[in-house]
Amino acid sequence: MNSSRGRRAARMTRAPLIQDWPVMFVSSNQFPASNSTQGTTILVVEDNEGVRLSLCELLEAHGYLLQSASNGNEALALLAQNPPDLVISDLVMPEMDGHVLLNRIRSSPRTRSLPVIFLTGHDSPEQRRRARDSGVVDYLTKPFGEEELLHAVRTALRRYADQEADFNRRIEEVRNQILGLVQHEFRTPLTFVMGYAEFLQDAIRQDLPREELQHSVDAILEGSRRLHHLVESFLLLANLSREALPSEEIYPLDPSALWRECITEVRETIEDADITVLLAEPPDPIIVFGVMDLLREALSRLLDNAIRYRRPGARTIWLATVAKPGYVGWLIRDEGVGIAASLLAQLSAPFVRLHQRQADGHGIGLGLTLVRRVAELHGGYLQIESEEGVGSTFTLWVSDAEMM
Repeated sequence: MNSSRGRRAARMTRAPLIQDWPVMFVSSNQFPASNSTQGTTILVVEDNEGVRLSLCELLEAHGYLLQSASNGNEALALLAQNPPDLVISDLVMPEMDGHVLLNRIRSSPRTRSLPVIFLTGHDSPEQRRRARDSGVVDYLTKPFGEEELLHAVRTALRRYADQEADFNRRIEEVRNQILGLVQHEFRTPLTFVMGYAEFLQDAIRQDLPREELQHSVDAILEGSRRLHHLVESFLLLANLSREALPSEEIYPLDPSALWRECITEVRETIEDADITVLLAEPPDPIIVFGVMDLLREALSRLLDNAIRYRRPGARTIWLATVAKPGYVGWLIRDEGVGIAASLLAQLSAPFVRLHQRQADGHGIGLGLTLVRRVAELHGGYLQIESEEGVGSTFTLWVSDAEMM
């Protein structure tokens, strides 16, 4: 690993730039350093020392701060200490090539979105396709000129800055949504509970009829349940922000058994709604690996949605366990209000409720967001098919691989 100071000392003793390196340079004075480069750090990963030092000289001359590594392991050590703003890596290196390094960069939460530029002297359509598919922001083939390299660097950094700005904007929007919704959703049931509790306090002294007392107790319980559901939803969403499932909580599960447990939990609600729930058992036994509590919570929310957003006169909900290559799924089909195709993309976004008029207005639109995240943690996804006025089909797919 070479620091900027070490490279300056190296310039005093090393031989002239090696002649067989296929990169064309022009005088760096032609491209004066820009103020926009100040404070921007670039990591150069290159096993050829002459190439590495020359790249660092060029980029330093244009105002960038440099880190350098001669191999992938050195690069990962630097990334762990202080991630740069951009990585420029040779594609062909011993021990760890550029593709492996890129995979390691993408696997870390700290560096997942870091822009990477590949350099290579061996170009082919297959290599270029593989590089693009892997997520590099640019791919330069030697020989290339100074201006071409600088243009690639500036473009990559600008795109990264735009993505960061967009991400921060979205975070701010979600924060504002949370504040607004929490102020309403939490205060409303809390005010509800406090008001009826104060009424009961006065009622004790006034010897009111039992019916009025019972109504107040029921109202307090309803408000308390709403608050409890809100708190549990927020805590679950925070818990699902983890990167992976805890291995000690993953067990082999019977998907149909989970459906049956969910039906049992809401049996009273199903009867009150006068709905028949039909569960289709798979022709052959199916086992899937996962965290039972998370999957059961996700399925319960899907079943609750099917009941809550049913059309007047709807009487049946269909459940099934399904399978396809690589995945096992829990399918639920309803006779609900359905969703317009133009609104489907919004449906799994946090704090979005598309059918407030059909529901009781409770909740903050976290249900499908939580379901989708549970699916992702299990290596799957949430599939939604719907027709407005007809009904919807939701399938929670998870990987059929053993996740131990």
